[in-house]
Amino acid sequence: MAPRPTNVRYVVLFGLCLAAGLAYIHRGCLSIVESTVRDEMDLTKGQMGGIFAAFFWAYALCQIPTGLLVDAWGPRRALFVFGLLGAITVAMGAGTLWVDVTTGFILLVGSRVLMGVAQAGLFPGSTRAIAVWIPLPRRAFAAGMLQACMSLGGAVGAFVTARLLNVMAWQWIFALYAIPGLMWSFWFFAWYRDRPDEHRGTNAEERELLRSTEPKKRSGDGWGAIWSDINVVLVCAQQFFRAASNVFWFTWCPTYLQHAQDLSQEAAGMWTSLPIMGVMAGSILGGLIADRVFLRTKSRRASRSGVAISATLLGVVCFGLTYLVPTGQVGLAVLMLTIAAVIVSCGNSCGYSAAMDLGGRNLATVFGAMNMFGNFGAALFSQVMPTWVGAFGWHAAVLLVGGSYFCGALCWLPLNPDRKPDPEAADYDDRPAR
Repeated sequence: MAPRPTNVRYVVLFGLCLAAGLAYIHRGCLSIVESTVRDEMDLTKGQMGGIFAAFFWAYALCQIPTGLLVDAWGPRRALFVFGLLGAITVAMGAGTLWVDVTTGFILLVGSRVLMGVAQAGLFPGSTRAIAVWIPLPRRAFAAGMLQACMSLGGAVGAFVTARLLNVMAWQWIFALYAIPGLMWSFWFFAWYRDRPDEHRGTNAEERELLRSTEPKKRSGDGWGAIWSDINVVLVCAQQFFRAASNVFWFTWCPTYLQHAQDLSQEAAGMWTSLPIMGVMAGSILGGLIADRVFLRTKSRRASRSGVAISATLLGVVCFGLTYLVPTGQVGLAVLMLTIAAVIVSCGNSCGYSAAMDLGGRNLATVFGAMNMFGNFGAALFSQVMPTWVGAFGWHAAVLLVGGSYFCGALCWLPLNPDRKPDPEAADYDDRPAR
């Protein structure tokens, strides 16, 4: 009986998913204690808004620079640096215990800027690691798991932070959250390797399974050539609309339920957890479906574009049906929202997978650009929503969400992630998935 491949690739995926979950705990913990921080430091809502915005501007604007750094350094060194920086920046909040209010405000702004830089590099680095360590027929599932763990981290962080706030000051909560981030950074750097043949835990069978997964330098590859590829432009465009729509679940969904279904703030927050769970389930399910489609068709276009278009258009129909639910039908409205969340989220992994397919040696940079456009879309959507509901009412909020998803689906129509394999590299498309 032939030896089976070792399972180092699955531990790599676990480590990356753990980092994604920790990152979302770090980025979300301040929002849970916002009112406490504002009262203790005598800050205005505008000042708190500035602190929150500092993260997102740094996160968006540093996507391409940190992606270039990942491409130059490799994931191992880059993830170590960004993991350490992320842990240090969340702990910086504890410094407000020993400084005056003005200095504390500056400290919080600085910590959010640096956290934005750290997390801007974390996800391009994770995507490049997946492209090396996960065989092509399993990449969509890996991308879906990474995205699901982001949402899971946000949910766990909100729950734990709220409970810890009853027993300790928020500054010490932030310091506590730095510990697992530091532990992860040192563990992953010591254990992980950028290439499977450099890792002592892999056997010959696993190295053979992962042979050719590393992105190859292609004819015409390079920064200029990458951006002359219309497919790269389109994958960034679809992410602009998809991320804009996705932000609804984590920002305006509770307010929508309050106004469209006459719920209290507490009840709306509770019901919103169901669509968010739907996002997590859809991300994983969509990855499984996309990988299945690839195994049957051997076509990246069918697996990425086909799944994204089908899931998104079906989800848009669900948003239309949600619009028709009258006030007072809370259960039906939340059910339709949850179904819509599951279905549209089946396309979440497709953008990540397509970036891996298209990036070549510049994979982390291409992913960083895609994520940057996604953050711009999310920021714009957050600002457009109040104007939209002011004109059309809160029931119509779901039409804006569905319309944004629909625009993203249109971007997928001409997008073709299929490419001819490098003539100097073995093609791994026909390898069995394991």
